[in-house]
Amino acid sequence: MQPNEQSKPKKNAARPLGRLGAFLLVTLALLLITLLGVIWVLEKGPSPTVTEKFCRSMRETSAIRWIPNIFLSQEEVDAFKSESTENDETETVNTSLIHIAPASSGTGTAEDDGVELVAITRGTAKGKLLIVRDPSRVILGVSSEEFDAKIPGLQLTELVEKYGGVAGTNAGGFNDENGRGNGGVPQGLVISGGALLHTAREDELYNVVGFDADHILHVGTMTADEALAQGLTDAVSFRTHDGLASALIINGEVQSKNLGGGVNPRTAIGQCADGSVLLLVLDGRSINTLGATMQDVADIMLEYGAVNAGNLDGGSSSVMVYGGEIINNCASVTGPRNIPTAFIVLSEGA
Repeated sequence: MQPNEQSKPKKNAARPLGRLGAFLLVTLALLLITLLGVIWVLEKGPSPTVTEKFCRSMRETSAIRWIPNIFLSQEEVDAFKSESTENDETETVNTSLIHIAPASSGTGTAEDDGVELVAITRGTAKGKLLIVRDPSRVILGVSSEEFDAKIPGLQLTELVEKYGGVAGTNAGGFNDENGRGNGGVPQGLVISGGALLHTAREDELYNVVGFDADHILHVGTMTADEALAQGLTDAVSFRTHDGLASALIINGEVQSKNLGGGVNPRTAIGQCADGSVLLLVLDGRSINTLGATMQDVADIMLEYGAVNAGNLDGGSSSVMVYGGEIINNCASVTGPRNIPTAFIVLSEGA
C-alpha cells in the first residue's frame, strides 16, 4: 500500500503545473489573436491613410518589414514603396551661406559648455536636440579603422568615451541582415579624420552627410572621389530601405522628394547659418511616442535655423548620449546596439 500512497501526492502536484501550462498557452494564443486582429485593422481597416503609414513604417525596419505581407498581397505592399531617389542628382551645398564665428576659448561654465540641450515634442514624436555652437567640436567617430564583420561595433557610450567626447549620436547605417547585425561593417561611404575608411566602389554614388575641413556640413549625392574633392574630412552615407536619399535640406530648401516613409525613431544632423550644429534624435515605437516622419524632422530642423540637414540611420539605432549617459528612449528591445560610426561632440577646447 505504501507505493500507491506515495504516488498520489506526485499526481496531485502535477495537476497545478498542467493547469498553469494550459493557462499560459491560452494566454499566448489570445495575445497572438489580438495582435493579428490589430494588424488586420491597420492593414485592411477603413482608413487608407492609417494603412499607408503603417506599411511605410514597417518597410523601414530591418527585422519586421515582412509584417505588411501578413494580410496584404505583395502588389498591395509595393504600392506603398517610396520611389527611390538615391541616384538623383542634388544641388551642391553653397558654403558661402555658412558664416562660422571664431570659437571662443575658455568661456564655458558648468551651466554653459557651448552645448544646449532642448526637449522636442512634435505630433507623435518626442526627443532631444543638441545645439553645438562650435562646429569644430563635431567629428565622426568610428568603432575601428578596419571594419570587419567578425569584430562587433561599439555602443554609442563606448564610442563617445573612446574619443573623449561629451555627447554624440549614431550616424551611418550598417549591415544588418534580418535585424541581427553586429554593427561591425558600415554601409556605403565612411570618411574619418580626412581618411577614406570604407567604400564599396569609388565610382558609386552615395547619399553623403558630413563636414569639410572648414567644419561646414555637406549633404547630397556624390562619389567617394567627389566627397574627397570637396574636402570632406568626417562623413558617412545613408539611405532608407526603399532608397530615399538622406538630404533633407540643402541651401535652405527642403528636399521634398526625400520625405517619404512612415513613422519611426529618427536621427538627423543639420547646420545653421552661424555654423551651429544641430544633432536631433526622436524616439518612437512606444506607447509614449510612435515616432516621427521625415517631414517632422525637416520641420524641426527649419524651426531651429538649419540651412543644410541630412537624415541618418534611425529605428532601433537612434541613440543620443550626453554627459556619459543615454538620454533618449532607445527603441531596441535588447538595449542599445553596436554601431560602426557616430557623430561625436568633443569637449570644449579639445
